[in-house]
Formats: sequence, structure tokens, C-alpha cells
Amino acid sequence: MAFLYPSFLFALAAVAIPVILHLVQLRRAKKVVFSNVKFIQASKDLTASQRNLKQILILLARVLFITFLVLAFAQPYLPASESIGASGDSDVAIVVDNSFSTQSRQAAQDISVLEAATDRAKAIINLFPASTSFSLSASDRARHGASVQGEDAAAYLEELDFSSSSFPLLSQRKNPSHLFVVSDFQKSTFSSRFIGAYDSLTQIHIVPIASSGESNVAVDSVYLEDEFVRPASDNVLHIRVLNTGSEAVEDVPVKLFINESQVAALSLDLPANQVTEAVMNFKLDDGGIKKAYVQIEDFPVDFDNNYHFVLTPSSGIKVTEITDLLQSPLQRLYKSEPFFEFTSYNAGNIDYAEVTNSDVIILNGISNLSPAVATTVANFVKDGGSLIVIPSASAERGGYSSLFQDLNISANGSGVQQTQNKSTLNAPDPNNPFFRSIFSEFDPKMKMPAAVRSLVWSRASDDILKFRGGSPFLSRFDRGEGQVYLMAAPLDEQYNSLVNHALLVPVMFKMAITGYKQEQQLSYSLGSGTIQIPVENAASAKEGVYELSQDSLSFIPEQQVRGGKLYFNVPGTMDRAGFYTLSWQGKPVATLAFNYGTEESRLDQYSPDELRALVSNAKNVKVYDYGDAFSVKGEFEKRYFGVKLWKYCLILCLLFLMVEIALIRFL
Repeated sequence: MAFLYPSFLFALAAVAIPVILHLVQLRRAKKVVFSNVKFIQASKDLTASQRNLKQILILLARVLFITFLVLAFAQPYLPASESIGASGDSDVAIVVDNSFSTQSRQAAQDISVLEAATDRAKAIINLFPASTSFSLSASDRARHGASVQGEDAAAYLEELDFSSSSFPLLSQRKNPSHLFVVSDFQKSTFSSRFIGAYDSLTQIHIVPIASSGESNVAVDSVYLEDEFVRPASDNVLHIRVLNTGSEAVEDVPVKLFINESQVAALSLDLPANQVTEAVMNFKLDDGGIKKAYVQIEDFPVDFDNNYHFVLTPSSGIKVTEITDLLQSPLQRLYKSEPFFEFTSYNAGNIDYAEVTNSDVIILNGISNLSPAVATTVANFVKDGGSLIVIPSASAERGGYSSLFQDLNISANGSGVQQTQNKSTLNAPDPNNPFFRSIFSEFDPKMKMPAAVRSLVWSRASDDILKFRGGSPFLSRFDRGEGQVYLMAAPLDEQYNSLVNHALLVPVMFKMAITGYKQEQQLSYSLGSGTIQIPVENAASAKEGVYELSQDSLSFIPEQQVRGGKLYFNVPGTMDRAGFYTLSWQGKPVATLAFNYGTEESRLDQYSPDELRALVSNAKNVKVYDYGDAFSVKGEFEKRYFGVKLWKYCLILCLLFLMVEIALIRFL
């Protein structure tokens, strides 16, 4: 044991005062003459014994009162087991996690994890002298690493609100001697690399806050059935809803709003710890951009209850056919629908600029494919386009081999013979995504077309239609961002009865539509990196500045215009989900939807034991158990400040004072 102010121990000489008073008060007993001497003597002996015991107890109480009073001023303490180092004016840092996951309730408490974390941080501040300065950090505050005094630090903590940013990092301007990290330590956001960012001389204190559970329901994402938004027609929206909890959730309401009007609703039963997909049909009454969002009901973590997206009516799908045929059955088929912009070129007379500007290219019945066309088409696929190859009846295959080789497709053809028999196709698989929404009522016994086999291939990404023997008739090959569709027979009723079958229209439409890609995504994630948006008048756009705005907030992102597109980075200070207007010199260019990421939706956290295993190699890290602020405070004080005993001395001082009063009053 040691003393903070040992000079006060000289005051222990005051113990002599009650001893002297006790000796002065001792005197001989007076004689009293009385007739019944025997009785009086017995009574006198008993009273004197009690009085002597009382005086000794009072003397002892006074001596102990003075002793512990002096010790309280001398402030005794048990030395710390470890040195605190240079606890200067501003080398104590506190990191408080206020990300969205802290909306969850603290275990066994009716307060949020963020409230518990701020209370714990305030208790940590009280560990240090009033003159100590603190470097505070949170997920969304601009004062990262700034030094403040204790009172200002507490006020700073009171102002904290939930943030869309993930696990915070302290400014690395210097390494503090002590760093306290107060968080729920999500497995999806916390990493041991956070610990490695600090010097080994920094003592790091991991203070975990236990949440009440891992249950949370969130809208994970949405997507359209075929990425084609049809005005004045039915559209199909797929909604992915995530249940992160270990228990199933029943009857979760899911609502779809378009321009603030509810257009659809349903209820979902969500199995534990997985994504469930729902399908909603909606119809756009007119053209124009629509602001839409999907909403669910969940508490207490509600930041991920809404998912925003923008519905922009799709422009026409540009379908270009290159053929040797004088009359192609595809012309009448595609021109019958207004959302297809169909153009047909003879193989010997091609406008290459228009071809490369297409969404879909169809090579239909070309006997001899020129090297120029083969190279153009291969580059088109590599750039993200869709190619449909329909062979000719001729045995010539000039140019196709180089095309297939360039696209890494193992395919070859030998043409068809007049006497070659047709083989019937198997019924399509209704579970194949290609046929989703094609059949209102699927009949597995439907009469299927028959065809010869003019083109043979292997190892496709998806075999859409097959012959009854199992050989592929129509397959898809994924090549980078692009797609290639191969059909085994010519579109000639002599060799392929699909020409006159009801499947022809939906199959050809589906291949063209799946090749269409919206120039603007339905939505983007905050912090998603670089976004590209097509812009008109790209040459003049280079002279102005694009701006993102939402209500009274505006942001000027890093941007560059090239190739007719605007490339910009999402500003790090954009932290609110919702709809933003992209403007150029005050003129609206596009409406974009931004949503929060799903990392904060997953509430599973590291336990103290898991955290210890995670940082087991770091000797300068102390992981505290779950508990109240007093357990953390006591353990920290004992380890770095030692055990302060002056409070106990003061308590004992008051105790012996009350004992003295009780002895005088009642004995």
C-alpha cells in the first residue's frame, strides 16, 4: 500500500487527544454510607464494570475515527499492476460506434445499443482527471480525433445520432496512450485490421455492448423481371427480403409505392437466416420517371425498412438482323411490337456504325460470314451486347469458326440434308428463368415443334430448349457482360417447325428483351464507388459541373465526361438514402435512387471470447466482458490506476463516528 499524500500521516499524532481525555476523566469512586451495605456493594460493582467497558469502547471509536480521517486525507492506494504510461493532457482516445446496427436494443435493457455505448463512454471519461483532454471519434462526426475537455466530450456524446457509416476509425494524427473502443462489434463490419492500425505502445480497450438479439428484417434488393419498363402495361418486380435472425418471422407486410401512392401489397413468411423473394405486378399509367420504394415494417432496426428505386420507361430495343434471306420471318415478328426498333441488313451491305449501336444482333441464315462482320460481332458481344446466331441450311460455314473461336465457343455445323429427319423437342422447363412469365398455365404435354440439327455445340451456360435425345436446340453462352444464343436449325419451315409454332414469338422476344440493359440502374448504394450515366450533348457537358441534390442538400462529386457518359464518384458525405436529382448548370438531367448497404442489417456480433481470440496476438489489447459501466471502470482502475482506498477510509471514519454517538446515547 502507498499514499498519495503521505505528509498527512503526521496528523496521526492527534490520536493522543482522546487518550489524554480518557485518562483525565478517570477518578476515584466516592463512598456512600447506607444501611444495606451488601446490596449497595453488589450494585456498585456491576455499574462500574459497565462504565469502564463503555469508556474503552468510546475511546476506541474516537481513536479509529481520527485514524481513518487522517488516512482519508493521505489517500492510500494499492499500486497498479501495470503502468499507465504518459497520461498527458490529450492522449486518451474514445471511439464510439454509432452505425445503424446500434438501433437494436441492449440486452435486458429498454435502451438502444447507442445509448448504452454513450453511457459507457461517459463513465470512461470520469475515470480520468478533469484536466484530461480526449480525442473522440464516431461514424459520422467531423471532429475525428479533435481534443476536447471532459465536459465538452460528454456534450459531444449527447449529440450522437445513428449514422449510415460503418465501423469508425480514429484519425491517425498520433497514437494515443489509451484507446477505448465502445461498439456492438458486428461480424459484418469489424475486423482485426482496426487493431493493427495502432502502435503497440497504445493500450487498446475493447468494450463490447451486448445487443438483445440478431433478429432483423430488411429489404435486400429489387429487380425487374426483364429490365424492361413498359408504360401502360404490366410489369413484374422481384423483391428480395432478408431475415437475419435465427427464428422465422411470419406475416411481414410488404408494400409497393409509386409516386407516394400504394399500388401493391402482400404478406411474407420469412424463414430464419435467409433471403426470401416476392413478386409484385404493377402497371404504369403513363410515361415519365417514377419514384418508387418498397416498404416493410420492422422494429427496432428500421433504417433498412425502405428500399428506393427509380422507374424510367425504357427506350425501344434496337434489334439488328444481318441475313442472306430475301424475306425473313423475323421482320414481321419484331415490327409488330412498338418497343422493338427493328433493322435488317443484307450481309453484303451493312452500316457498321448502326450495327454496333444496337442492343441485339441476329445473324440469320448467313452462309458465308465475312471476317469484318465476325470481328465486329465478337467485339459487340465483348462490350456487353447480345448476339443470336441462327444457322443457314447450307453446309458452308465460312467465318463462323473464327467468330466462335474468338468468343471461346465450341461449336461447328455441317448443314442439313434434304432427307434428314426432324427430331421433336422436349417441353420447356417451367422453372427455367428464361420461361418465367411466358406461360400463364404450363401444359407439360403440349405439342412441341420438330427440327433438324444443323449446328452442334457443347458446354453452354444454359440449355434453354433440348431435343428429346438430350442434345441442345437453343442455348445461351455468357461471355463477359454479353450473351450469345445459338439455335441448332435454320428458321425455315422445311427444317424447323418452330417457325409456325406458338413458342416462336415469346422465345424470340425473350432473347431480345434479356439482351436489353437499362442505361440507368434502378438504384445505387451509398458509397458504391463510380457510377456512369449517359448524357446528351457530351461535348458541351464537359464545360459545366454536375451536381447531386436532395431537398436543401447539394453535393458536387468528382466527375468526368467521356464517350457520351458521365462518370462520377458518390461523395463520402452523402449519407441519406432516398432520391437525388442530378443537375447540370441547374437543369435536371436524371433522378437517381440511393440506398443503404446491407452490412449494418446483419446484427450478429462477436462475443468477448471471440474478440479475445481475434486479437490474441496483440498484447496491448484488453477485451472486457459484457456488464455495466462500473465493472469496466473498476477493472480499468485496478489495472492502471491501482485500487484507491480513501473512499473506504472515509466510510469507516463516518462509521466509527456514528458508533461513538450510539455508545454515548444508548449505553
